[in-house]
Amino acid sequence: MGAIALFGLAVSIIVGFAALGGGGISPGPEPQQPIRLLSTAHEIDFPDEIEFTLEIEGDETITEVTLFYRLGRRDVKIFGYPDFTPGRRVTATFGVQTGGASFIPSGVDISYYYRVRDTTGRTYETDTFLLEYLDPSFDWQRHQEGDMIALWHNRPRAGVVRVAAEASQKLVAVKELLGLDEIGPKKAVIVNSSREASRNFPRISDASSRGHLYGGFAFGDLDVFVLSGLDHDGIVHEMTHLLIDEAVDSPLARIPSWLNEGLAMYFESGTHGREATISQAADRGGLSHLSAMGNQPGRPREIRVFYAQAWSTVTYMMETYGEEHMAALLTALEDGGGIEKAVLSAYGMSLDELEQEWLGQISGGSSVTIPSDPGTVGTSAIITGAVAVAAVAVIIRWLRQITSASSDGGTLE
Repeated sequence: MGAIALFGLAVSIIVGFAALGGGGISPGPEPQQPIRLLSTAHEIDFPDEIEFTLEIEGDETITEVTLFYRLGRRDVKIFGYPDFTPGRRVTATFGVQTGGASFIPSGVDISYYYRVRDTTGRTYETDTFLLEYLDPSFDWQRHQEGDMIALWHNRPRAGVVRVAAEASQKLVAVKELLGLDEIGPKKAVIVNSSREASRNFPRISDASSRGHLYGGFAFGDLDVFVLSGLDHDGIVHEMTHLLIDEAVDSPLARIPSWLNEGLAMYFESGTHGREATISQAADRGGLSHLSAMGNQPGRPREIRVFYAQAWSTVTYMMETYGEEHMAALLTALEDGGGIEKAVLSAYGMSLDELEQEWLGQISGGSSVTIPSDPGTVGTSAIITGAVAVAAVAVIIRWLRQITSASSDGGTLE
């Protein structure tokens, strides 16, 4: 994702036609195109919508206008039909929703073009235009540090440059682990307050929003992350997510959330109190099985334990077995085998055995167990009970058959 100049609140691209001039015999005017672009523009109503506007004219009545657009480097092309009144000169408008269920993160590059058709069936396709989706109420600055482009506003440039340089040095180790040499630029959009973050972050839940549980969000397939505050560890964390997505990009790959988040935290500096969180969770039976940590939980208290356990587990894996085994695990996941199969391939043990090793390490040798999921226990108990009842019924029928056969003087085979 290269840096794209911010066009502003309303950007108009005007296509003009110049007459040919010069000495000598004039070659005559160029033939006029039957469908002609007059202007195109977009207006960002952050964080809810982008409105696209097209002005076009033709020799015949224009009957159809289609807008095509693409987010970042996604392969999927989206299309929509702008509103307009058919005629020889039309103005067409179309709104792309950017909030709620249609959330688009800040910093995303959007490419778009139009296809126009008239009553004769002739079509005209415009050039491709580019916009960068950012809150236009701020004067955004940018600085590229290695593979990262930082975008920010209303804070000193020197501080951003310094923190970005520190984070870039830390990320060298991440790229070495992942085997990344050359990658496309990633964007870091830095916002300055919780209020601003609420306008830039996706809506997860009311509880997570009120508790400010998340300091940033990474969007791997869009090569951008949004971070609340200028924080060295926050940049390293979110940038690691983007690098993992770059390295493990097979459509078959499924990286469980505990591994993804654990790696992002492993490269941070300091523990951020996670050791205490793990200890307290172990004492009250609040830990989870790795097999149940493919996705993050929804409750704030569970989320904190989830992150601490992910960090602790990955730290144990890295410090005990080294980067070579972790790289092998990610390669196995790239092949689409799933986490159970990948752990067995990379570490020569099952996921449960790896979990037990980690539990022994955090407990210092004392016994620590992770409670089974109540739903699983309940299901197992129901199944076991049903089997027992069926077995008793079979035994009773068998005894009755024996009694009946003895009374009639017959035999049992």
